Amino acid sequence: MNSKSKKGEILLEIKGLKIQGFSDEKWHDIVNGVDISLRRGEVMGLIGESGAGKSTLGLAAMGYTQPGCRITDGEIKFDGVDLAKLKESEKRKYWGNRMTYVAQSAAASFNPAHRLIKQTTASAIRSGFREANEAYKDAKELYRTLNLPDPNNIGDRYPHQVSGGQLQRVMTAMAMSPRPDLIIFDEPTTALDVTTQVEVLSSMRAIVEEFNTAAIYITHDLAVVAQMADFIKVLRYGDEVEQAPTREMLKNPKEAYTKSLWSVRSLAKEITSPQAPILEIIDLDAAYGSTKVLHKINISVPRGSTVAVVGESGSGKSTAARVITGLLPQISGEVKFEGEDLPPKLEDRSKEKKRRIQMIYQMADTAMNPRQTVREVIGRPLEFYLGMTGPKKDARVLALLEMIELDGRFLDRLPNELSGG
Repeated sequence: MNSKSKKGEILLEIKGLKIQGFSDEKWHDIVNGVDISLRRGEVMGLIGESGAGKSTLGLAAMGYTQPGCRITDGEIKFDGVDLAKLKESEKRKYWGNRMTYVAQSAAASFNPAHRLIKQTTASAIRSGFREANEAYKDAKELYRTLNLPDPNNIGDRYPHQVSGGQLQRVMTAMAMSPRPDLIIFDEPTTALDVTTQVEVLSSMRAIVEEFNTAAIYITHDLAVVAQMADFIKVLRYGDEVEQAPTREMLKNPKEAYTKSLWSVRSLAKEITSPQAPILEIIDLDAAYGSTKVLHKINISVPRGSTVAVVGESGSGKSTAARVITGLLPQISGEVKFEGEDLPPKLEDRSKEKKRRIQMIYQMADTAMNPRQTVREVIGRPLEFYLGMTGPKKDARVLALLEMIELDGRFLDRLPNELSGG
């Protein structure tokens, strides 16, 4: 971090930035002449619907573009240096040191073979910002500040040994460790429960203010952006819709699109009579190794109903789902589906039972094969479970895409060619 910096100085200035992405055998415009001016100690909220170009713009603020993207025009001046004109080897001197990035998917960002504290402190040690012992001590303080359990020892775990929300907070600590001048937060609180989210946002804001850091906070959550941002920029289809100070934007948005984002949506649901349970969990205990995670859990799911399982990060919600789907055999207790006991192990369940009990994962990008197209990812279970092939399968894949407001343009894209949403 530049110790001579003064609060209020312009740190990042982007002018006329244009970015293209390659898909369907040609280049497409995805960011169209966007301008940003960000001062030290400021937080800019960047909002817009999925696919608006938020993450692409956030990465470009560091002079980085993902594979399949290219900067075609504009300036990216960081502390007076135009990153768009630097070679990658020169930009690497800034990455992980003076500028850091908190990704939307923490699970895809950690090395599974290294302990968390080693990864948290790597940038601070490599850049010479801190000696190893001092960096480890600081990392534990950051863990404590970010409300992680057992902050003195959680760093000794591997990424797969903590929950999704805990891993997201460790990644935030990693980004804060070298005390950068600029942090890009790409929806870092998506995986957190509301209680923890408030505390983590407060910690993020405190660190930004204490160390005179500038930040870009990418989100679709208005409550979050209201708490974090000094001003808000709205994006749509790669175009800037409008920008204003946070209070002004929330109170009096000018553009119709922004007003639509602000509007309250209500879901009316008919009250129906309860039916017999399709799924029952009775006195369920589960553990990872010698660590017991679930204690005498009971859940009943009536047919045609949705039961919400709510709890803080690390409370065992995903573990319960893993037991139900057979990915983690229980220690004791029963899981009944349509009145029949389900075998604890997935391999002991019938093909039909596997088809009828599915899981939508917290982190979509780590759940999909990065080498398979959308057509292949969706088509494989149709062929495996239902025997669909040829035109019938293709028609069903397209129909499923349209149900989630996507279309045929996405069929031959790979997972890394899609936005997080």
